[in-house]
Amino acid sequence: MAIVKAEKTGKPRNKNHQSPSRMNFRLASEVKARVARAAALAGQDLTEFAVAALSEKADETIEKQESVFLSRRDHKFFLEVLDGGDRSEPSEKSSAAADRYRRGKKTGARYRLAD
Repeated sequence: MAIVKAEKTGKPRNKNHQSPSRMNFRLASEVKARVARAAALAGQDLTEFAVAALSEKADETIEKQESVFLSRRDHKFFLEVLDGGDRSEPSEKSSAAADRYRRGKKTGARYRLAD
């Protein structure tokens, strides 16, 4: 029979083997009451419900910021350009906009074009 020693790190581990982080914030008592009620209806404790809701909202926000949505007309135009349907050079206005973009800065989720 083999004996395996568990390595002691002194840190508690959760299901994902990651150290838990802490967030502290205050909210209005009415909001907390609604959240607590929703958690109870979902069969979760307050922390589980809050973590799930925050994670879901974060995923939605990230997806929204990292996605590009085109109209049917713009989508068709985009595919035609990719297929080489428009072999013309970019307009001066497009080239100027691209230059401003290259010199700009990303601040948070927004991109600020250079002046």
